[in-house]
Amino acid sequence: MDELEMIRRKKMLELMKRAGMIEVKPKRKVVIEVITSPGCPYCPIAWAMAQELERKYEGVIARELSVATPEGQRKAMEHNIMGTPTILIDNRVEFIGVPNFAEFERRVREKLGSE
Repeated sequence: MDELEMIRRKKMLELMKRAGMIEVKPKRKVVIEVITSPGCPYCPIAWAMAQELERKYEGVIARELSVATPEGQRKAMEHNIMGTPTILIDNRVEFIGVPNFAEFERRVREKLGSE
C-alpha cells in the first residue's frame, strides 16, 4: 500500500467516525464524582471544573452527589468525607476543596492513559 492510499484510508475513517457511521469507544473510562452540599459556595466551582473535563476528554464521566441525598450520604460515609467539595476519581478521594484546575486535569489525564 502506497503512502497516498494510507492517507485516503485514514481520512475516510476519520470522516466515517465524524458522521457516526463508526462508533469509537475510548480505551478507558474515568468517573469523576463531586461530593457537594447545599449552600456550599465552593461546590459549584468544583462541579463546573468536573463538567469541563467531561466536555474536554472522551471517556470522562462527571457526576455530582449531594450529601443531602441518600446516595450522597452513603458515598460520604463510605469514604469518611467530612467536608465539601470532595472530588473522587474512579472511586478514590483525590481532592478536598477546590483543586487547582491544571492539577485536576493532570490527574484525570493520567487515569485516562493508564490501563
